[in-house]
Amino acid sequence: TDIINEVKERVEPLKKQSEKANIYLECKDELEKIEVAMLALEIDNMNLSYQETKAKIKTIEENILFLQNKVNDPEIENDKLKQLEIDKKLDKMNKDLIVLNREKEELNSQRLLLKERSKFEVDDLKVYENIQYLKESKLKLEKEITLLKTDINYLETSLENKGIEIKDLKNNLDKEKYKYESLNKEYLVKDKDKIMNFNRLEILNHNLKENAYLPTNIKKILDNPKLTGVLNPLIKIVKTSEVYQKCLDVALMVNKNYLVVETEADAKEVINFLKVNDLGRATFLPLNVMKSKFIDDKTKSILNNLDGYLGVLSDFLEYDDLYQNIILNQFGNTLVVNNIDNANFISKSIQNKYRIITLTGEIIQVGGSIVGGSLNQTKNLANLNKEIADLNLKIALDSEVLINLEKDMETLLKGIEKKETHLYDIKTTINDLLNNRDSLLKNKNVKEEELKNITIELNSFSKNDLKGEEENLNQVYYNKTLEIELLEKEIKTNQLEKEKLQQLILEKDGMIKINRQEMQNKERELKDLEILLHKLDTKLDSNLNILNQEYNLTYEKARSEYFLEISLDEACLKVKKLKNDLKEIGMVNLDSIKEYKEVKERYDFLNQEYTDLLKAKDMLYTLISEMDEVMQDEFLKTFKQLEVEFKKVFREMFKGGEATLKLTDPNNLLETGVEIIASPPGKKLKTITLLSGGEKTLTAISLLFAILNIRSVPFCIFDEVEAALDEANVDNFGKYLDHYQDKTQFLLITHKKRTMEYAKTLYGITMQESGVSKLVSVKLEENFN
Repeated sequence: TDIINEVKERVEPLKKQSEKANIYLECKDELEKIEVAMLALEIDNMNLSYQETKAKIKTIEENILFLQNKVNDPEIENDKLKQLEIDKKLDKMNKDLIVLNREKEELNSQRLLLKERSKFEVDDLKVYENIQYLKESKLKLEKEITLLKTDINYLETSLENKGIEIKDLKNNLDKEKYKYESLNKEYLVKDKDKIMNFNRLEILNHNLKENAYLPTNIKKILDNPKLTGVLNPLIKIVKTSEVYQKCLDVALMVNKNYLVVETEADAKEVINFLKVNDLGRATFLPLNVMKSKFIDDKTKSILNNLDGYLGVLSDFLEYDDLYQNIILNQFGNTLVVNNIDNANFISKSIQNKYRIITLTGEIIQVGGSIVGGSLNQTKNLANLNKEIADLNLKIALDSEVLINLEKDMETLLKGIEKKETHLYDIKTTINDLLNNRDSLLKNKNVKEEELKNITIELNSFSKNDLKGEEENLNQVYYNKTLEIELLEKEIKTNQLEKEKLQQLILEKDGMIKINRQEMQNKERELKDLEILLHKLDTKLDSNLNILNQEYNLTYEKARSEYFLEISLDEACLKVKKLKNDLKEIGMVNLDSIKEYKEVKERYDFLNQEYTDLLKAKDMLYTLISEMDEVMQDEFLKTFKQLEVEFKKVFREMFKGGEATLKLTDPNNLLETGVEIIASPPGKKLKTITLLSGGEKTLTAISLLFAILNIRSVPFCIFDEVEAALDEANVDNFGKYLDHYQDKTQFLLITHKKRTMEYAKTLYGITMQESGVSKLVSVKLEENFN
């Protein structure tokens, strides 16, 4: 009691500390689960953002490189060099034109002067003037025809260049259209995949919500709000990492649709529902009766020393503490081994005592039967959740690809539209060139016809020659005029080319400015994305370190074992509440849980011992009481027998007289004394104290013989019991001993020779030599015979 009281003083404080520590651990465990799930989800999202950001950075870097090539376009430098060359050429041609015009003016003055002078030297002035006119007209027409040919050749060259330009443009356009069509086909295929994945995702989410992976009868049970106490199918309350998923799948093959209910009464109610609605059968696992199953300690010690043994399946599962007994009942004695070879060896080592499942899905049942082969990928909750997660990832990746494809297609489409517009402009220009060329050809033909007529007309004169000097001067003049006009045309052509170059350079400069501005924007965007990528990278490392250092988890394990079953906002509020709860709990003694358990076990043990002692005490008292009753009965019965026998023996020993036994306290048999009342023949005594020593001795011997008569014994020792008797009473004593000849063997120690006469064998001790004792025996019967 003192020990119990001392231990009890420790139990209550430790109980409070233990309860506080348990609440703290529950809050911390729940907080850890939510935080780990949030971290895993955050890592998922950040990883997706990280990959998207990397893809964007790559795209922007490619755009920047493309824009750099445009900004650093070497063609604009060539165009500017061409412009400088054209400027130099134009400057030279303008100078040459000035010189030619000056020479033309001098030639014209000489020609006019020579013409006036020749008027006075000819015979027929009118004919001469007519011939002169025709000659000049011929020279003028030849000059104009030459100019027209030059223009026509220029147009032909332009048409040829435009044809080449159209061909190149069409080739580029065809390539871009083909590329656009390819991207469009890829877009349609990817969009179709996205739509199919999205539709599949909606179906899977619907199936998940509607419990489509469960049999019809189980679904109807779960959908019936009137059935209380129904919790969940076994498959919904347990999950594991990808490493052990196949083990769990094969372990759940038979029992995955077992229903967990709160009590047997709930199971009975559901069974009645199944019967009434003819929905078949189901197996139920009541929480209040299911007992945990474990591997015995002896087997554990064997398993720990065997290769390939990984542990008990229940240790690798994640579940709510509410279902602990259910999980341990179903999986607490299922072993997980790495491969079939080790599984066979382990099964034999433990005498096929427990079920074994390998990581690849083979089963060795209790007793040694083996189940294996390919697994049908039936629809179950784990596969459903995995497929949903995979589809979400695929849809996100498809969306990113589609966005990039749209951008590329939009860029290509703009380029195609621009090239088609340019192609249309070139075709319009070609039509204009063709019209101009036809017009020039027509004009050339007219001029050539005029030249032909003038030539005929000149040939009609008998004498149509001018003076050689005048004709040469006219020829030189018109040649100079032709040279000037050709030079002017060339100047005009170069001037147009210069204007086109200037316009092209302006356009390119404008595009360079736009591209440079766009490149700067892209560089800023790239810088922001690189900062974001660095932040994401740092945050990812930080979260992975938190998982590793604070929770001792890898990302893969956290992602496979921890799931956020509420929204992120709700999770944040929950985390905040749990942290406040932990703060309010304050300091806790975590050792108190173990200490309380140990002290409580000792307290309960001592209480049990105390109770056992009380029970033993009560039992002993009951036993004593029962024994007392038996002893009283037996004592009284024996006493009455002894009383009768004592009277007989006394009379025989004393040759008469009266003797009796009397209880001093008949009402208290266990503590009463026995009073001997004896009256030898011829005496009337009221108390035994008045007897002589010999009478007392003989009375006592009578009592002993009376006892031996009612309770015989095989052996009895008398040590000088007859020492106080006289010769006559010794004879009576010796004779009475003969009554026990076949019943009891007596060993008498005596000094009386008379007693020795009644013995069959005598043993004596003599000392013939000093200090040496010797035993001497005499068998009287043999001597007498």
